[in-house]
Amino acid sequence: MNPQLKTNVGRQRRSTSKFDLLARMKQIVTWLQNNPLLAVLFGIGIFIRLVAISSLPAGLNQDEASIGYDAYAILHYGVDRNGSFLPIHLIAWGSGQNALYAYLSMPFIYLFGLNTFSIRIVSAIAGVITLFLFYAIAKRFIPDNRRVMLIAAFIIVICPWHIMMSRWALESNLMPALVLLAVYFACKAIERPQWLLAFSISMALSLYAYGTAYFFAPLFVLSTYVVFYVKRLVSLRRILVNGATFTILALPILLFVIINRYSMNAITALVTIPKLTVPRVEQQSSIFGSDMMSTGLSHMKRFFEIIISQNDGLIWNALPEYGYLYPIALPLIILGLATTISALQRKADPIQLIILIWLAISVAMAFIISDANINRINVIFYPLILLTVAGVVWLSEKEKWATRFAIALFAAYFILFANQYVRKFPEQISPIFFESFGEAIRYASDVTDGTVYITNRVNMPYIYVLLNEQIDPREFNESVVYANPGGAFQQVQSFGRYRFEQPVIHDGEKAAYLFANGDPLPEDESRYEIKRFKHYSVVTEK
Repeated sequence: MNPQLKTNVGRQRRSTSKFDLLARMKQIVTWLQNNPLLAVLFGIGIFIRLVAISSLPAGLNQDEASIGYDAYAILHYGVDRNGSFLPIHLIAWGSGQNALYAYLSMPFIYLFGLNTFSIRIVSAIAGVITLFLFYAIAKRFIPDNRRVMLIAAFIIVICPWHIMMSRWALESNLMPALVLLAVYFACKAIERPQWLLAFSISMALSLYAYGTAYFFAPLFVLSTYVVFYVKRLVSLRRILVNGATFTILALPILLFVIINRYSMNAITALVTIPKLTVPRVEQQSSIFGSDMMSTGLSHMKRFFEIIISQNDGLIWNALPEYGYLYPIALPLIILGLATTISALQRKADPIQLIILIWLAISVAMAFIISDANINRINVIFYPLILLTVAGVVWLSEKEKWATRFAIALFAAYFILFANQYVRKFPEQISPIFFESFGEAIRYASDVTDGTVYITNRVNMPYIYVLLNEQIDPREFNESVVYANPGGAFQQVQSFGRYRFEQPVIHDGEKAAYLFANGDPLPEDESRYEIKRFKHYSVVTEK
């Protein structure tokens, strides 16, 4: 090509790009001007999901520390702490941890270093993105109703489950976000069938986010394909191409399940498909049990207890007084379900049908989920929130006073929830998430070149040493000694210069001792230096 012509083409492209950007910015400004209440709601939603994520909740849960350190190790050394090269699933404690969150965290760990912010930011960003995805899907779920825009935005913005899960890095919470993204693409595929491929890819990715997707994703994908085919929205050829794409992307995780179900050797090639010490999917599911029916019914009972009470007893999942969507939500969910079924009887809308299929599979899965808690049934909550929106919208069409009352109650509950989350919750979660443990580890490691004895009153204390000292995973692998090698949750006795036990002072040894506050400390403070942190203390000889 003529150099002058190349230059002109380049200038034209840059000019077009600038024009497109300016046009897009103008559209955004126009939307903000036309929808000021929505803009305020989304602004509040973004703020409460992003602000101070490093310090609220304070400390780090052991699963957050685990996913963060393994992401760091793979990023810088190519292997996780168990020595697996580019694993498609992490071995973690022994029984496994989903890998997708770790890989998504790597750019942020590279940019900001390994810290609480870089570990949690993926979850916070997912929370922000799903605000808008939920809003877009709600408009399609309840079409031809302007009220739904504000109601949907309001309810998802103030939803306690959505707020709390967005603010800490539990890797399994990526799964419902990916399913929501997939449903958004399904909405687009109704008008433009090529978007069905994005649906299939998103659902395949969900398999790498959480183990319950092994059951949910194939059923949901197949059901959605059936809806699209029966409604004549896409051709059979396109369905087959999408099915093949989903299967190919799912193949590594299928091999992972087979390897661990039948105790086969790990595959180590371009990536690692690991063998776990104990497959967690069998721990979390009754499908492999001998008395499946009675066990499954027991699981269903536990599931409905959580749905009705809105509480699983775990303070990091739900504040007991407010649940996953406040006490007012349950009757609205039932109302929304009734109105949606009634609407489907009049006209079989594909998106309403897909949302109800999502709900039905989520409920059916409870039959096989052991020890259900809010995390393990997390895939059900977006359909429940959509049904809540449907319930409020129906009220707005029938009894405006009832709608105003419901919105006022939601707003009051949100204010009370936010107050408790900011004031009382930090002190409740602080010892559970081991606040100040990382500071104590860094201090103890710096104050001596000798042995560091660390309390075992922390869940998996070794992972906090790996994270805070950013230790080479190869060094850890070479020196680690497990108390229960091969266990589902392997307890580390020692590695390198670190010992994990109830510390006992060894007179004359050049060492540091990290105690939990409340443990007896040396009485003769003239001989010892004691550095106190919020929940821990470090003792060294003077």
